[in-house]
Amino acid sequence: MSAWIRFVGTISGHFRRGRSALYRSLQPDLSRLRVCDLGGSRHFWEAMPKDLVPSDLTLLNVADDGQSRSHTGGFDDLKVVLYDGQHIPYPDGHFDVVICNSVIEHVPLDQREQLCREIRRVAKYYFVQTPAYAFPIEPHFVFPALHWMPRALGRRFVPLGVWALMNRPTREKMDAYFDEVHLLTRRDVAALLPGATIASERALGLVKSYTAHGPGAAA
Repeated sequence: MSAWIRFVGTISGHFRRGRSALYRSLQPDLSRLRVCDLGGSRHFWEAMPKDLVPSDLTLLNVADDGQSRSHTGGFDDLKVVLYDGQHIPYPDGHFDVVICNSVIEHVPLDQREQLCREIRRVAKYYFVQTPAYAFPIEPHFVFPALHWMPRALGRRFVPLGVWALMNRPTREKMDAYFDEVHLLTRRDVAALLPGATIASERALGLVKSYTAHGPGAAA
């Protein structure tokens, strides 16, 4: 496991516990349901409370970059499926629950609405979480106010963020990652998932991320 993954895991542990409480309150039988984690990783579920880990779990990703592999051993009863990033290759209502954590902000702006439609199409219930634009620290690069700066200026500060300092990426990779990430406001989330209930996660008294949830189209 890389130092970056360990760092992110340590920081996200507190928020994972809060999110797991939300899952448990709304889907108490999650461990017995057919669940899809869109853009998910194996280590996320290895760190979840065991009573919430689904026996029928599919990780749906655009690429297998190693995040789906076990870091702690065990947990072999899951499916890893690759897809094109837009059309989820399952019929309407196939999954009892679709969970999508910190993915939508990486999706190109002109493809987000389509992907959210697909999530609602294949899910009987869904949870879509994304970091909040309102939070002062950009979470991907771990640098204050990076996402509030004009894009040309923000790009120049990427090498000073914790992500770059720990991973030592090439300039090309830094630019590509920066161009990929566009954080969402609460209004953006509501527009993409009309009718959803939006729960806010907080850090230091400030809204850190949003989790939109609700019944899918097939419910």
